[in-house]
Amino acid sequence: MSVLSAACNNTKPRQTGRHVHVEAARHSAVIVVSVVWLLVTAAFAWQASKQCGNSCFTDEYLLMFSPAAGVMLLAYGCRLMYLRKRLGDMVLQLPQPLHPGCRAVPATLYFIDGLGQGMRHPAAAYPLALEVVCTHVDNSGEGKSNQILWSQKFKDTRIAHGTGSADFTLNLPANLPGSGKLGRSDIKIIWKLQVRVLSAKVSFVLPVKVLVSS
Repeated sequence: MSVLSAACNNTKPRQTGRHVHVEAARHSAVIVVSVVWLLVTAAFAWQASKQCGNSCFTDEYLLMFSPAAGVMLLAYGCRLMYLRKRLGDMVLQLPQPLHPGCRAVPATLYFIDGLGQGMRHPAAAYPLALEVVCTHVDNSGEGKSNQILWSQKFKDTRIAHGTGSADFTLNLPANLPGSGKLGRSDIKIIWKLQVRVLSAKVSFVLPVKVLVSS
């Protein structure tokens, strides 16, 4: 993978190639789970405090303090939501299809509102980390298992405040399968571009297709 280059402007995605949007954020699910946990454990804690009075046992004390876990989970979800909102919208543009074995495929990462515009205290530049990951997901057993088949990181870099786009190239190994299911519906391959910037982590699901020889 080549060294990343960035353009300090508010360039909009060109109307060429394929646009890939950010994968659905996790913070919504985290917040919903934390609220449900908080409500359920608060109800059980209130019942436990009424029943045990001044003679509570260890298990009952643990039950009464269990809503604290929901509060911490809720705080974590709200922080994820804040970081994602501060980052703003992003779009990945791929001017040509990806396939196993492809070399030097150009790609552009667009920061729609300009990088860092949501920061209260802007800096001159921000660290940016990119990684491409190929994961084997198996849901055929009792539990879900994820196995990373291949990953490669770009060299960490810093990009300027207000950057509108960042260009880089993708090189994928030839000995791996493309995206999608492997014969069975509960086993699949997922390719992702993972982006870390402004303390937030977002992912783009890459459409890696196997070339069909004619």
